[in-house]
Amino acid sequence: MTATICNAISATKANRLYWLGRYAERVYLSLHLLRKSYDNMIDGGDLQYLDYYKRLDASSVYPDKMSFMQGFMYDEKNPNSLLAGMERANDNAIVLREEIMSETLSYIQLSLVRLKEAAAAGTTNITDLQCVTDYLLAFWGSVDERIFDDDIRHLMRIGRLVENIDLHVRFDYPFFRIEETYAGLKRCAEDMDGIFDTMILAHVDELLTEETYAPDDMEYKCMLLKYINHLVLL
Repeated sequence: MTATICNAISATKANRLYWLGRYAERVYLSLHLLRKSYDNMIDGGDLQYLDYYKRLDASSVYPDKMSFMQGFMYDEKNPNSLLAGMERANDNAIVLREEIMSETLSYIQLSLVRLKEAAAAGTTNITDLQCVTDYLLAFWGSVDERIFDDDIRHLMRIGRLVENIDLHVRFDYPFFRIEETYAGLKRCAEDMDGIFDTMILAHVDELLTEETYAPDDMEYKCMLLKYINHLVLL
C-alpha cells in the first residue's frame, strides 16, 4: 500500500516519517497540557493529575502530584512522558536524516538534550521547558523551509494532525478545533492516493459532525479514537 502512496519512499521510511510527525506533536501538545495541569494544581486542584491519567488511559498511577509531574516529564518507562516521546522522535529523525536534512534533525536533538538536562537537574517546573516548545516550532518551520519533497512533508504532517486530533479529543476540545484539524488532515492527503482506509474514513466523517460530536460520551469517544488511530494505512 505504501508503494502506491509514494513510490520514491520505502514503506519503512514512510512509516517513520508518519511517526516522527506524531511523536513531535505529542511532545509539543503534552507540554501545553502539562502546563495547564501544573497551573491548576498550583491553584489548588490537587486531583488534577488523576484526570490527566484517565484521559490518556495511563495504567501506572504516580502516588502524588509531584511524582506525577516528574513521571510525565521524564519517566522513560512511561510511554506518555515528554522524554519517552522525544526519544522516539529522535530515533526516527536520525534514520531520516537524509530525508529531513540535518538542520531539521537538529531541533529534535536540541529538544531531547534539554529534556535530559532538565531530568538530570530534577526540574519540576514545566515552564522551564519553554525552549523545547520553541525548538519544536522551529522544527516544523524547518520542515516547511528545507524539505521540498511533497510526499515527505505530507507524511510528517499527516502524523502531526492525527496526533493533534487524538489528544484534543481526549481532552474534550471544542468541535471547531477538531473540525479544523480534520479538514487539514484530509487536504494534506489529497495527493496521496491510498493513504487512508476508506471504510474507516467514512466512519470518521459520520462521527465528526457538529451534531454527532459528543466528547462526554465515553463510548463515542473510544470509537472515534479507535478510528482515528487506524485511519492511516502505514
